[in-house]
Amino acid sequence: MKLPLDVPFEPDQKMRFPTVSAESPIFELLPHEAEALGFILPLSADYPGIEKWYRTKVVPGLRTGERYLHRVKREGELIGVGIAKKDSSEKKICTVRVSNEHFGRGSGVRIFDHLLRWLDDDHPHLTVSESKLPVFERIFDWYGFNLTSASNGLYVPGRLEIGYNEKVSRETEGRVRDLSRLAK
Repeated sequence: MKLPLDVPFEPDQKMRFPTVSAESPIFELLPHEAEALGFILPLSADYPGIEKWYRTKVVPGLRTGERYLHRVKREGELIGVGIAKKDSSEKKICTVRVSNEHFGRGSGVRIFDHLLRWLDDDHPHLTVSESKLPVFERIFDWYGFNLTSASNGLYVPGRLEIGYNEKVSRETEGRVRDLSRLAK
């Protein structure tokens, strides 16, 4: 099977990909959706199952308006992707990826700005792998995001996933104070 980036695109062409599982349907990806998937896959080792999530959650959400896909191109090349979710129960930044060649040049901040505008929320929920926290720490500080949780094994066994901007109850307030050392 060819990867999405190996397949030439024609304007208005729809792409069919194999099913994710026997129970899930084949999703027809529009060219920009296939391009975004091909871009995020090699940058997502911390998130096994990201392709299934993209096909079963992101693409249907894009069609209903509950998800937003922001793509950044430079000289015709895709160099960054951001995905957000907004429904009746949650506003969340789901993923932000920038190519290694364009890392540290402000593209990530611009992606965050677009996602925050679409969400109409300055402090949406988001999570980040503990291994990626140093990469995002300055951005989170810039926006004043609040560390609210740490979940072990949420995506990768034995690895912490750090949560920001979740609603904090009185029961979890002390735990959040204890977590603040992770962001330093």
